[in-house]
Amino acid sequence: MKRIFKSTLSVFLVLVLSVSVVLQTSAAAQKCSCGQEPVIYVAALGSATLYQNAGTEDEKVVFRPETDTYVKMIAKLIVPLFSLIITRDYDAFADALIPAAMEVFGPLANNEDGTSTADITTKQELPADPTHGLDYSYYYGYDFRADPIETAKGLDEYIDAVCELTGHDKVRLRASSMGGVITMAYLEQYGTEKIKSVIFQCCPIKGTALAGDLYCGNLVIEEEAVYRYGIYDLPLLIQGEGADILVGIVEILYRSGILGKIIDAIDVLLENCGERIFDEMLIPVFKANCGIWSFVPDEYYETAKEFMLGSNPNNDLLSRIDYYHYNVQGKADEILNGVVESGVPVMILAAYNVQRTPIIPTWKNDSDETVDTKYASVGATVADLGETLSDGYEQKVKDGHNHMSADNRIDASTCALPENTWFVKDMLHCKTHAGHRAFYRWFFENDNNPEILNVHSNPDYPQFLLNDIAGERLMPLQ
Repeated sequence: MKRIFKSTLSVFLVLVLSVSVVLQTSAAAQKCSCGQEPVIYVAALGSATLYQNAGTEDEKVVFRPETDTYVKMIAKLIVPLFSLIITRDYDAFADALIPAAMEVFGPLANNEDGTSTADITTKQELPADPTHGLDYSYYYGYDFRADPIETAKGLDEYIDAVCELTGHDKVRLRASSMGGVITMAYLEQYGTEKIKSVIFQCCPIKGTALAGDLYCGNLVIEEEAVYRYGIYDLPLLIQGEGADILVGIVEILYRSGILGKIIDAIDVLLENCGERIFDEMLIPVFKANCGIWSFVPDEYYETAKEFMLGSNPNNDLLSRIDYYHYNVQGKADEILNGVVESGVPVMILAAYNVQRTPIIPTWKNDSDETVDTKYASVGATVADLGETLSDGYEQKVKDGHNHMSADNRIDASTCALPENTWFVKDMLHCKTHAGHRAFYRWFFENDNNPEILNVHSNPDYPQFLLNDIAGERLMPLQ
C-alpha cells in the first residue's frame, strides 16, 4: 500500500512540475500587445557608480568621488600652494599635488591590458519592473573605463532582459553622450535585429577633440577661451540672476586684466609641472582606459598612442583600442547607413554655438561644450565658434535638399546621414528639457513609418533648431 501511495505521489509531483514548467514557459512567451516597444536610455559617462572593495567593510566610492573626498584633497594642497607663491618651488608643489590627486583618482586606473582591477566594480542589476511606454525609460549604466565592445555585450544582455520582461521582441534606444559610443559598438557587434529605432543625443560618434588633444599632451589655457566659456556657457549652466552675476564677474575680470594674470600664473605652473602631471598622474590613470580611448578622433589617434603608450605598448590593450577605433569609429558612416538601410529609423542630434572646454588648442571648435559639432553630427562642415562659413560658400553635396543653416554656420550635406541629422543651437551638452522630450516622443511615435522621420517631414522640427531654454521648447532656426 505504501509503495502504491509513493508511486502515485511521485507521478502526481511530476505532473505538477510539468504543468508548472509549461505555464511558466507560456507566461514567458506571452507577447505584449500595447504596440509600444520599451525605451532603453543608454546613459552617459559616469552612469554607474564605481566602488572599491564593494561589499566589504572597506567599501568606498571611487567614481564619482564624494564631496568630502575633494575637500580633503584640496585641504592637503593649501599649505603647498601658499609655499609655492612664496618660494616658487614648483617641484615641491608637484610633490604635494600628484600624491593627493592620485589618492582620489588612482583607483580608476585599469590593468595594463585595459581590464578593470579586481577591486573596482559596479552594482548594476538587470531590470525587474515590466512597466514600459514612451514616457518610461529603462536605464543602462556601465563602467566608463571598460572596453566599449565588452560594454556592448552587457547592453545586449540588458536588451534581452527588457524584452523578456516586457513581452516585446525589440527595443528603442536613446543614447546620450558616451552612450552613443556603446550603442555604436552594439550595432557593429549585434546589428539591428532587436532594435526598433535609435536616437543619438550629443554623442562623440567620431570622437571629441578634448580627448584627442589631452591624449596627445596638448594642454593649453587661453584667456579668450576662458572668457568665452564664461560668456557662452554660464548662462546655459546656471540660468536666471545667478548666471547674470557670474557673467558680470567674468566681464570685470576680463576687462580689468585680472583674468589674464590668473591664466598667466596657471601657464607658468603648467610649464613647470605639466610634464610631471602627465607622466606621474594623467598617463598612469588614463592610458589603459579603453572607454576614453574611444573618444580620440582619427586625426589624433596614432600620435596619441605614441604619447600615452610609448614604444612598447601592451598588445592586449592595443588590440582592444584598435578594434573600436578602426571597426566602429572608423566605420561609423558605414554602420549608420547600414542601420537606416535595414529599416531602423535613426536620429542624430548635435548641438552648437557653445564654447568648448577651454583647456586645449582646439578651443575654437564649435561644440556643445564637450563634443565638437562636427564629430557629433558625423561629418558636418562647421565654422569656428562665433564665425560663419566663407562668403559665397555653397553646399558641398548637392542632393536636391537644402542642408545649410540660416546663420551660415553649418553645412549638413557632408554628414553621414544628412536626412537624419538635426542641429540645436545654444544647447549645452546633453542638457535637455520638455522641448527635447516632445521631439523624441514625436520620433518614437512615428518609428513605424521611417520614411517620414527626416529633417523635411515636420515643419516643427526642421534640420536646424534653436534651443529656447526659458520656454522649454525647440523652435525652427530663422
